[in-house]
Amino acid sequence: MPTSCTFQLDRLNPVYNSGEYIKGRILLKTDKVKRVNAVYVSLEGEAKVQWSISGKETANYFGHQQYLHSRASVFDNTEFSAGTHIYVLTLRIPQDCPSSCAGPYGYIAYHMSLVIDKPRSFNEVFRQPITVVQTLDLNLNPDYALSLKEENMKFLCRWPCSSGPLNFSLSLPYVGYTPGQYIKFQLELDNQSPHYDVWAIEASLKQHFVFLARKPLKRNYHSKTLYKMVIEERTLRLSKRLYEACVYVPTNTPRSTLNLNYIVFLHYSLQVKLKTGCFHYDADISLPVIIGTTPIREFLVEQRALESQTNVVDCSRAWGAEVCRGLITTQPTLRLQQELNNLLNYTIITHREDMNHGQQPRKSDKKNDEPPSYDSCLPPSFSFATLGSHDTLDSTEPKLKETKRSSVHLPPFPSYNTFSNPSDSLLDVTTYQGSYGSLCTDHTGRSLDTLDVLNVRGDAEDNEEHIYAMETTQVQIENNDEAVTNSTS
Repeated sequence: MPTSCTFQLDRLNPVYNSGEYIKGRILLKTDKVKRVNAVYVSLEGEAKVQWSISGKETANYFGHQQYLHSRASVFDNTEFSAGTHIYVLTLRIPQDCPSSCAGPYGYIAYHMSLVIDKPRSFNEVFRQPITVVQTLDLNLNPDYALSLKEENMKFLCRWPCSSGPLNFSLSLPYVGYTPGQYIKFQLELDNQSPHYDVWAIEASLKQHFVFLARKPLKRNYHSKTLYKMVIEERTLRLSKRLYEACVYVPTNTPRSTLNLNYIVFLHYSLQVKLKTGCFHYDADISLPVIIGTTPIREFLVEQRALESQTNVVDCSRAWGAEVCRGLITTQPTLRLQQELNNLLNYTIITHREDMNHGQQPRKSDKKNDEPPSYDSCLPPSFSFATLGSHDTLDSTEPKLKETKRSSVHLPPFPSYNTFSNPSDSLLDVTTYQGSYGSLCTDHTGRSLDTLDVLNVRGDAEDNEEHIYAMETTQVQIENNDEAVTNSTS
C-alpha cells in the first residue's frame, strides 16, 4: 500500500479571505518504516506569467512573484514509523495577499503541501489547492460611492455622404460593486442621423488582465466577457431614447487589483455597444467599475427598500436583468398612443360634464344612437349673422356664466423606476414624455414617428377651449332664435 495523505480542513469549500486562519488536520498513512530527513507542512502563494511570440526568432517572456511562503516542521527524526499520523495545523494568510485568479498568460495560485523529505531520493509531495480572496471594503473609500458619466459622439458617414451624429452618454449610480450584485446603468441616445437607425444595444461586463513579464520587460493584455445582455429596441432616426438596464456580476468574480506592483493585474469595466447595422462599425462607450467584497451601504438601503416594495423573497431575482431592464422613449408605441388618446377623450368627456352640471338638459342632448335634431341644423338668425357672437339687444335671457374649466394636470417628464416591471404605459409611471407622433411615412419614405412633437398638456387645453367655444356659441344661437321669435310675435 503506497503512502496516502488526506487534508481535512475546517470548511468543505477551501475559500479563505486574506487575514484568516486555515485550520484543520492532515492524516498521513504509511505501510512501512521510511528513512527521512524531515516531514513538514508548507503554505505557498505565487504568481507566474509566461508567453512566447514566434516570428523569425522566438521570444520567450517570463515573470515570477512570491506572495507567501511559510513552513512548519512536524517530524525531525530519521526513521518515520509505519501507521497513521495525524497533524493538527493552524496557518495564517497575510492581509496583503492578492486574490486567486487565472488567465491565458499567467495566474495567481495558493496551495498547502505536506512534504516528506527523503535522503538520496525524490521527495514525496501532497498538495491541497486553496482559494484566497483579498478583502476590499467599498465603504472605506468615498470615491467608490460616487456616480460616473461618460459622453461620446459618432458620425456614421463622412463627406460626401454626410450624416448627423449619434450623441450618447452612459451613467452609473456607483463605482464599486460586489459579486452577486447588479450594475444598473442608463444610456441616453440622441440619433440625429436622418438616414440610419440604431438597431439594438449590447451591454457587457468586461474583465481585463494585464500580465507583466520581467525577463525581458513586456506587458501583455487579455479581455474576457463575464456577462452580456442585449436590448433589441430600435432607436429610429431623428429621435431620442433612454435605456435603463442591469448587468449581473457573477459570484465567482475576483476583486479588482489596486496594487500596480503585481505582475498579474485585474480590473473591470462596463461596456455598451450601439448596433448600427452591418455597413457600419458599432459605436461603444465604457466606464470603469471596482469589484470589492463588502457592498456600499447606500446600495444595501436601496436593496432593502426594493425588497419591501416588491415583497420578493429572493432579492437577487428582483435585481435581475429581466426586471431591471426598462425603456423610456420619445418614440410612441401603439399602446402608448392608445392610452394617450383615451386620456384626451376622458378629458373632453369630463369637461362636458362640468359644463352641463346644474343646467337643464337641452333638446340637443340625445342618445348617441338617435339621429341629430333638426333644430341644430337651422340657419343662423339675422341678429347673430350681423352681430356675430355678441349678445342681441332684445335678449332677455341672462347671460350664461362661464364655468371654471377643469385643467388636466399632466405630469412632467420622466422619472422612471428602474426596478419596476418594464412598461410603456403612461398610467403606470408618475411622469412621462410630452411627445406624440404618427406611424406613417412622408413622400420620401422617411419615418415620421418623432417629427411631429406636440405638447400634450397644451393640446388638452386647446381642446378644452375649443369645446367651450362651441358650447357657448350653441347657447347664444338658441338665445338669438328665441329673441327673434318673441319680437315676431
